[in-house]
Amino acid sequence: MKRINVIIIGAALVLGLSACSVQPKKLTRISIASQEWVGYGPFYLAQEKGFFVQDGIEVFFIDEELDSNRRDAFKAGILDCEVGTIDLLVSKRAQNTPVIAVLELDCSFGGDAIVADKSIKSLNDLIGKRIVFSRDDVSETFISYLFHKKGLSLKDISIITRPPDKVADVFLGKEAEAVVTWEPWVTRALARPGAHILVSTRQTPEVIIDTLNVREDFLKNNPQAVSALMRGWFKAIEYLKDHPEEGSRIIARHYKITPLAYRQSIERLKWIGYKEQIDPSQAKARKEIFDLIAQLKFNNGRISKLPDSENSFDSVLIRKIYENSQ
Repeated sequence: MKRINVIIIGAALVLGLSACSVQPKKLTRISIASQEWVGYGPFYLAQEKGFFVQDGIEVFFIDEELDSNRRDAFKAGILDCEVGTIDLLVSKRAQNTPVIAVLELDCSFGGDAIVADKSIKSLNDLIGKRIVFSRDDVSETFISYLFHKKGLSLKDISIITRPPDKVADVFLGKEAEAVVTWEPWVTRALARPGAHILVSTRQTPEVIIDTLNVREDFLKNNPQAVSALMRGWFKAIEYLKDHPEEGSRIIARHYKITPLAYRQSIERLKWIGYKEQIDPSQAKARKEIFDLIAQLKFNNGRISKLPDSENSFDSVLIRKIYENSQ
């Protein structure tokens, strides 16, 4: 497997390629950035099984937790794609980032959660307590959504801010009474004695959707390459279903967990199939949650304007891919 070291620093993209990673010039190169989330595993599987190369593209992955770095890289024209939650798409569109969603990847079905100590039995019990999560990220969106439904306010909790990969440690150190996070850190947080899942996306699967986002000019100039990336994704999902042990063994290495732990983690999400992508009711639900998240972010002062959900998604390619698959 080719080794590629990639980091984004501000708006600069730095690549390190080993000599053995040279691919034929005919391959279209695509960069794709993400945070750490088990739902993105099929992209790694597609890479290692050769699905991308077979379809004429060379994909390299960028592990970048800071959404602001990905935003700046998009604006500078040095990042092609990202996978991320719909709330991050909302923020980017509100900040005039030239990026558009072309594919829904998955929805969280228990993979995101509030883990609390044993003294907290309901959302109301969080009032006045110390809650740790990453600001301007999906965890803030999740708790904001839950509080909105209950008529509660984030102003009534004591927020501790940490990067996504550090929030569980704060909770384990008993510096907070609850943590809002996602897998694999939900499982890590549950190692605290007495800890339990207060609420998860199993009860609200509509709120956290992952999308494949592409820089608009890259999409315009390279539609075939983007289609190849999408087809590789679907091939990998099918391969994982047919070969769960081999597929999870390949993917688990990227998350530094066991294959069994990976299989257990993905039980808390649902991948979204071809046909669902073009269902009018799915598109309507996607627009509604985009607009609600935008309103919550605007009300909480996280964005300065409301983005247009109608122009934030492009379903042309997925329709063509679905039609060609029939």
